[in-house]
Amino acid sequence: MSPSDAPIEAITGDPPLIEAIGDGVGVVEASGEIIWMNNRLASQPPEVMARFSDACRDQIRDGLKAPRRVHLRRFSAAGRFFEVVISPLSPGGAPLRAVGVLYETTARERLADRVRQVDRAGASLLALDALIVNPLNVAERIKLIEGRIVEALRTIFHCDDFEVRLLDRDTQQLELVISKGIEPLRIGVNLFARAEGNGLTGFVAATGESVVCPDASKEPRFMGGLPEARSSVTVPLKLDERVSGTLNLESKQPARFDDEDRLLLELYGRYVAMAMTILDMLIVERYTTNQRISGALREEIALPVQSLRGSVARLRLRLDGDPDGASIVAELEQALESLERRIRICAEGPRSVLGLDRIDRGRGHDTVISGRRVLVADDEPQIRETIQTVLGDAGAQVDSFASGAQAIDAIRNAAASGSPYHLVISDVRIPDRNGYEIFRAARDAHGETPVILMTGFGYDPNHSIVRSSQEGLSCFLFKPFQATQLVEEVRKALGTPA
Repeated sequence: MSPSDAPIEAITGDPPLIEAIGDGVGVVEASGEIIWMNNRLASQPPEVMARFSDACRDQIRDGLKAPRRVHLRRFSAAGRFFEVVISPLSPGGAPLRAVGVLYETTARERLADRVRQVDRAGASLLALDALIVNPLNVAERIKLIEGRIVEALRTIFHCDDFEVRLLDRDTQQLELVISKGIEPLRIGVNLFARAEGNGLTGFVAATGESVVCPDASKEPRFMGGLPEARSSVTVPLKLDERVSGTLNLESKQPARFDDEDRLLLELYGRYVAMAMTILDMLIVERYTTNQRISGALREEIALPVQSLRGSVARLRLRLDGDPDGASIVAELEQALESLERRIRICAEGPRSVLGLDRIDRGRGHDTVISGRRVLVADDEPQIRETIQTVLGDAGAQVDSFASGAQAIDAIRNAAASGSPYHLVISDVRIPDRNGYEIFRAARDAHGETPVILMTGFGYDPNHSIVRSSQEGLSCFLFKPFQATQLVEEVRKALGTPA
């Protein structure tokens, strides 16, 4: 006797065995009536049983062509997802009855939906257009990426508290780039990609292994930044299996994250790593391209300028004794010197300030700037000296530092003495500190001290501008900037628009 000729009793067999199959088993006639079901199917909600019988009925009508052929139908009911595996069960070979085995696929469908959400969120992160290379839009673009990350983590993981850190390959330091809800480390306290002594974040960065922490109170490596954090999940940001940073979520609920969250966060972390890397590559490309173009321009005009100098020298000899002619020759020589100086300054790129000759250094002190104490922090001597000269001529008292640690000590000492700086100007990339740390030091020492950050063509490896902008940064300047722009922004920061 073939299975298709067997009575229902023979198909059902031993009840314990039948109860162990799927999430329910039933026999359905062509009319859609369930003529037999096991207890697991009988315990399903009426809506589920109705959709089960409809699936079997529709398959009988559509055809069960081969006696042993298995057919698959899917449906959703009562907020859950199911599959029905259907095979013929009819005497005489006529497909008038079918046996269906029900399987709930809610968890699988939910996971698939979350994976699709991750892919959509990742695609949104990578939708970077050409405007991102515009230095005037760098901070806004990074902020846009941050907003998309916030939205994705809230939608997919229902989490608002996170931080993204990027790995500095030279120092192995994990620099904070984006943070929501999680308090930053104290100034001078840093995390490194080391398995010991640097919390779960350092461990993940060093090993490349993700960690789910269900109970922070029982995890000695946990260094929570979220007040009253009870659990966390930390994953590496990877590109070509190389760790480029970390992504950490924290929650006040214990056991808030599971392995499914870990897997999905690892997948999303790859998109974050790609987005941040593309952004930095575009900015660095603009930085280096400008240097190449400026250098090439300087080389190209060297011979014409030399030829002009020779012509002017010959003209001077010919006009010897002619006062008017000598005056014209002197003007030509000054113009050539100005041209060479301007090209040299432009070629120096972010190591220079443009348009110094447009500043009237003989106009006396500026009524807004005069008497103000200003701190300048930059490891480029020419930048420090130029800013000191421009603001000094305007009447400011300027202290300059090449080290971030020295600048922070001076900021704190000035505030402690009762004479805080009226303004702090700092590069975002300075030895032993970054622009955000100097910004925070200024705000912690004296909350009313305005801060201006500078960066070369928008290059901001620690993303200090975005982080500081969220907390009240006065403005940022992209080097090389005009001296007049510097004066205008200083006046604005000190309280009076130019």
